[in-house]
Amino acid sequence: MDVSLQPAAVERGSDAVAAGQTADTAARITGSVGGVLAGRTEAIETAVACLLSGGHLLIEDIPGVGKTLLAQALAASVGGSFHRIQGTPDLLPGDVTGTMLPAGDGFELRFRPGPIFSNIVVFDELNRANPRTQSALLEATEEAAVTVDGATRELPAPFLLIATQNPVEMTGTYPLGEGALDRFAAVVTPGRAAADDEVDVLTGRRGRTVLQAVEPVTDIGDLLAARRVVADVYVADQIARYVVALLEATRQHPRVRLGASTRGGVALVGLAKARAAMAGRHYVVPDDVVRVTESALSHRVIVNDAGSVGAGRDIVAECLDRVPAPTA
Repeated sequence: MDVSLQPAAVERGSDAVAAGQTADTAARITGSVGGVLAGRTEAIETAVACLLSGGHLLIEDIPGVGKTLLAQALAASVGGSFHRIQGTPDLLPGDVTGTMLPAGDGFELRFRPGPIFSNIVVFDELNRANPRTQSALLEATEEAAVTVDGATRELPAPFLLIATQNPVEMTGTYPLGEGALDRFAAVVTPGRAAADDEVDVLTGRRGRTVLQAVEPVTDIGDLLAARRVVADVYVADQIARYVVALLEATRQHPRVRLGASTRGGVALVGLAKARAAMAGRHYVVPDDVVRVTESALSHRVIVNDAGSVGAGRDIVAECLDRVPAPTA
């Protein structure tokens, strides 16, 4: 790889050591989750990239393919507080963010935190919650804080939301709005397991039967340190211009009504930096961008034909083919 994609700083040695430590942390988490979820290596690695980059993750697929299991295995592999929320049509915003309750016999009120006040929150079947409750997550996912009764309260650091949803065509679902979708750094679709992987699930070697045995392989301190390393991963101007060109390609595509946002570009760069650190590098190369582009941008592309399933991924794949990657 051309040296111009690397930083000119003298402290490359210390940067490389830090990236190597982050790669080790990521490998432990990936291995732990992989011991539960059969196959799905790409989905697991994208989930870990979200965890390291500070982005939130949406897992979308049909029922029964391991969406919730992936989210729970990732949460179990990381030390810290954890809550699971089940999406239902009657779930209220206060059930997620928290409510004000009477304190004693007087008129004073005290705040009771909701399950969102955790390091890792799994929101299962998010699109079964009503739009008002979905909107209650916007501030949390953007600012790591929630406002209740006029007071803004910060969420624990680190904070990661892992949401699952069934396809919007299924009964009893409320499609997520563009603003809500844009808050997720990546969307992954695990898909069905291969035959040999299904055998592992059916025989109990993997799957939910082994979830209870999962122990944390890292703690909050290591995770925060890894996030600092990822934040410092170097991004050359050529890489940034490549990302901008990809964003613009989605906006100019003839089938697209609304292309990827600047927030999408920020998420894409964050995931690429995480991928670089996971590979033990302290700088981003084009392949890091390519590997996360579909997960980072597909859900942000609004097509003219709203009923076209998978159109976002197809369009992003076309843009990747059309936009040349930098070589220097």
